[in-house]
Amino acid sequence: MEEDNLHLNNGDAVLESLGLEPQMKKNVGAFDILCVGFNISNSWVGLAATMVVGMEQGGSVTVLYGMIVTLVALGCSACTMAELASVYPTAGGPYHWTSILGPRRGRYVLSYACAAFNIFGWLSICSSVTIQPGQFIEAMRISYNPELEPDAWQFFLFYQATNLLIVLYNIFAQRRTSWIHDVGFAFSLTSFMVIFVTCLSRTPSYRTSKFVWTNFVNNSGWSSDAVVFLTGMANPNFIFAGIDGAVHLAEEVTDAAKTVPRALFSTIGIGFVTAFVFAIAMLYSTVDFETVIEDATG
Repeated sequence: MEEDNLHLNNGDAVLESLGLEPQMKKNVGAFDILCVGFNISNSWVGLAATMVVGMEQGGSVTVLYGMIVTLVALGCSACTMAELASVYPTAGGPYHWTSILGPRRGRYVLSYACAAFNIFGWLSICSSVTIQPGQFIEAMRISYNPELEPDAWQFFLFYQATNLLIVLYNIFAQRRTSWIHDVGFAFSLTSFMVIFVTCLSRTPSYRTSKFVWTNFVNNSGWSSDAVVFLTGMANPNFIFAGIDGAVHLAEEVTDAAKTVPRALFSTIGIGFVTAFVFAIAMLYSTVDFETVIEDATG
């Protein structure tokens, strides 16, 4: 209890040293913030939802090696954010750091621009994530009825229904956030293991290692393979969208200067391992590559 109070006091002292008055209750623990960070990105699920993009624009080369390239690039970003979060553990994150560390003459303009880009990023990420449940449901319907052709308005209704559920959650279930994210983290990893084992054990035959590690596909219409690889990188890049999620809860976390950086590294580490292993399993299990790409379910 005394140690927890010390962490709380230290966190408040850091905020006060930055000229900020602590406003939030620090009721998010170290494991909770790790779960929140992972659930926002949920890398292997993001890969599963958009894998067809990478398969059409570069094939397994883009999916696998693109993930490694993305890991290096966004890993550097995570290291930078972790360092800044350890010194300035504020919920504002990048835009607040910019206002502190930017050049005196332009810091507020840069801070505003950073915040604007952050907001546009959140809108894009939230929109892309919110549309996925509808796509999954329609894909299951098509699997049972191949002649079905869903209309655009049906996807839109699923999209808005998901939005409504999220709004209701924020209104009525906010106090359960930590518990919900803890359960979501466990459910995600359990689902990963179930799908991973099931696909590998039930596949009658497997692709060769040469196909998995060297197959390059260009169905994009571009003549340059380099351009195709870069456009296909949208798939591996998407799996790390929202890695800064833990940063924006810094003022609600106990001992944020240590906890938030650990959550950032955990999000990247667990996300990459699960997504990379999942991709390998799916590529070895994909018997008819062309059918998967051309399938109406995506």
